[in-house]
Amino acid sequence: MRLMALAAFAGLLTAAAHADTMVHCSAAWKAKTADASASGTYKAWSAKCLAKGYTVPASAAATSAAPAGATAQCKDGTYSMSKTAQGRCSGHGGVSKAL
Repeated sequence: MRLMALAAFAGLLTAAAHADTMVHCSAAWKAKTADASASGTYKAWSAKCLAKGYTVPASAAATSAAPAGATAQCKDGTYSMSKTAQGRCSGHGGVSKAL
């Protein structure tokens, strides 16, 4: 029973981390130029962006101001919306600065 509860809790943690990463991938897709977006599909971009070890290029993720709800800026220029410090900016090079 404890193992099932632990597995469920771990699943919740990974779902939150995946959702945070998907937000960054979506923002990077929207920041791409029309020519760059036309060279591939959103589905292909999502698969590439969500692959383990991939980080969104800083130029695509850079914005003039932090988005609403951001709690940290990652080293690759993306922002984390994570409410807890654990796992914040994982897959994005770590935390550059807390907001």
